[in-house]
Amino acid sequence: MKTAAALALFTAGCIGPTSADAHHAPSGNVSDVEAVKQVAQDMGVAMVSNDADGLARIYADDFVSIGISGNTTNKKGLLENHLSRDHQLLWFQLGPTDAQVFGHFAVSNGSVEEKHLSDGKETVGEFAWMDLLENRNGKWLVLRSAAARIPAHDPQRSASPDPAAADAVAQIEKRVGDAMVAFDIETLDQFYADDWLTVGSNGTKYDKASLLGDFTSRKHRLLWFELKNMKIQMLGDVALAQASVTEKRIEDGKDISGEFVFIDLLERRAGTWRIVRTLGTRVS
Repeated sequence: MKTAAALALFTAGCIGPTSADAHHAPSGNVSDVEAVKQVAQDMGVAMVSNDADGLARIYADDFVSIGISGNTTNKKGLLENHLSRDHQLLWFQLGPTDAQVFGHFAVSNGSVEEKHLSDGKETVGEFAWMDLLENRNGKWLVLRSAAARIPAHDPQRSASPDPAAADAVAQIEKRVGDAMVAFDIETLDQFYADDWLTVGSNGTKYDKASLLGDFTSRKHRLLWFELKNMKIQMLGDVALAQASVTEKRIEDGKDISGEFVFIDLLERRAGTWRIVRTLGTRVS
C-alpha cells in the first residue's frame, strides 16, 4: 500500500514536487493555456493519421492512463493500441476544453465525440476526458489521463450549463475535504465510488480501500485546507472538476504541507455524485 506521504487532499497520487519557482496560482499567460488546450487537438489528429512520431512527442515516457475498465496503460501500450490496424480512431470532435496552468504543471479536461474501428466494427460514442500535463524542456507532455463514457441521449444533459448541478459538485469537493479533516470515513465512503482509482508516482494504481485505510489508521492528519481556482464542467451524469488546494498536513510527526492541483471525474449514480477518478500533483 502506498503511504499517506504520497497523498494530497484530493490528489491521492501525486507525481512529485515542482521546481522552486512553481506558481502558486494559475498562470496568467494565455499562450500557456492555449498550448495546453492544443495538445488535445494534436493528440486526436495524430491518432486519426496513425502518426507514431507525433504521438510519441505528446506523451511523457512515464505516462500512465486509467481506462474506463480500471486497467492502466503505459506509453508503450498506448502507442501499440492506437497504431494497430485493429483499433483505429477514424474521426473525432472535441467539445469545450477547460485548462489551468500552475507553473510547470497543467490540468485539462473536456468532452469528445469519436468514431472508432475495433476488430472490423465501427462504433461511435462521446466521452469525458481529463489530462494532467507537465512542461518539460518547453514542451507540454501528457503525464496522466482518464476518461468516462457519456451515455447517449442523456436526459440530464443540457445545452446550457446548470449552475445548481455545478454548485452541488463543488460542495462535494468541499465536503470531502471536511470529512478528511474530521476522519469521517462514512462520508468519504459515500462520495468515493467503489471503483475509484488514481495513479501513484510510480505508475501503480491506488484504490478506494487504500484511501480509506490511510485515513482510518490516522498515521497522517489533515489539519486544514483551502480550495481555490475551482472550474467545473457538467456533462449530464458526468462531471469534471479541476482546482488547486493548499493543505496543512502532518504525517508521522512530520509537516508535509503544500499546494496541489487536482482534477476529479465524477459520475451521478443512483442520484448521488461519486468521485470515480482523480489525477493530481504537488505544485509547491
